[in-house]
Amino acid sequence: MKTSTLRLGLVISLFCMFMACKKETSIENGGFGGTAQGELVDSTGNCKSSTVMGDYKVDTALVTTTNYALINVNFTAQGKYKIYTDTVNGMWFLDSGFAISTGANVIKLKGYGKPILPKTTAFTIYFNNNVCTFSVSVNGSAVSSGGGSTGGSGTSGDYFPTTSGSAWTYQYIPKLGTTDTIRVTVANGLIARDTLNYASFGTSQQDTFYFAKDGKGTYYALSTVDFDYTAIFDSIPNFYISYPFLKESANVGDTWQTNEYGTVKLVGSTTTEYGKAKAVFTVISKNTTTYTIGGKTYSDVINMKRDILFLPNGANSVYRTVLSGNSYYAKGYGLIDQVFTTTPAQSVSLYRTPTIR
Repeated sequence: MKTSTLRLGLVISLFCMFMACKKETSIENGGFGGTAQGELVDSTGNCKSSTVMGDYKVDTALVTTTNYALINVNFTAQGKYKIYTDTVNGMWFLDSGFAISTGANVIKLKGYGKPILPKTTAFTIYFNNNVCTFSVSVNGSAVSSGGGSTGGSGTSGDYFPTTSGSAWTYQYIPKLGTTDTIRVTVANGLIARDTLNYASFGTSQQDTFYFAKDGKGTYYALSTVDFDYTAIFDSIPNFYISYPFLKESANVGDTWQTNEYGTVKLVGSTTTEYGKAKAVFTVISKNTTTYTIGGKTYSDVINMKRDILFLPNGANSVYRTVLSGNSYYAKGYGLIDQVFTTTPAQSVSLYRTPTIR
């Protein structure tokens, strides 16, 4: 038994040595042994641009020759590769092969499956330890995304998506104290209020915001009257109010305001005041210019100005503006930037292409 065991061990050892030498020789001679190494991101860590081709329609099977995504990859070592996405909305993308040279390459991820729902669908790309995203619009032209200096138009979907699992990462410029970025994710479940169903947007700072849509192109906040993911009042009532903050049908120049909200506390550099507050919204522009932020260029962007007004307690007091800013909403992607008219300038800007479910 000992002799058999030793012989078996010797055979296995010799086989392993042979395979190791064979693999080493293949690599040295420029063959196709080994696993390719590379990155989907650039030197700054941002995802490289992706372009999605083809039409995507509900209950129509994808054709690999016309439904595909062009992915920019930088190979750092030759060898076999497999680049693929998760399966979402009945579809997935995949390509495998051999990287025969290092450097920048464009890989065609072929599409498979059949779309189930008519919506903008986000896919996660996997290669080695890299993870990036791109989106496809079902029942219309495909939408390219995923980073880079250019991107898709976002011609389908909502101006403020509320689907669970969607996520955005914003950067405070300049940072607020020690806070540099904030991640926002839509939770499961809805909250019924004022005939609307509000989705919960949780942040990495453990705050929660509530937003809804009425199905007619109007989007509502259940909140204070501050800007999204910011706070200027030092204390607020123990209740929120509901108000529209974005209307797709509104024309440039249209304006509306919230109800009064208070009592709120406003602390200045030398004074502390109590009073009421409200927000006034004005449509500045609609889909007239592209907007680049977080390494991606967006079209179909609505620019909304918001003025936060404060009315101090007192018989002769009048409303005054305490903060103004512009919020930019891209169709299919949501809020992509908020720029405040402060000194110094302050913004809450999209850090990378969002994930929309």
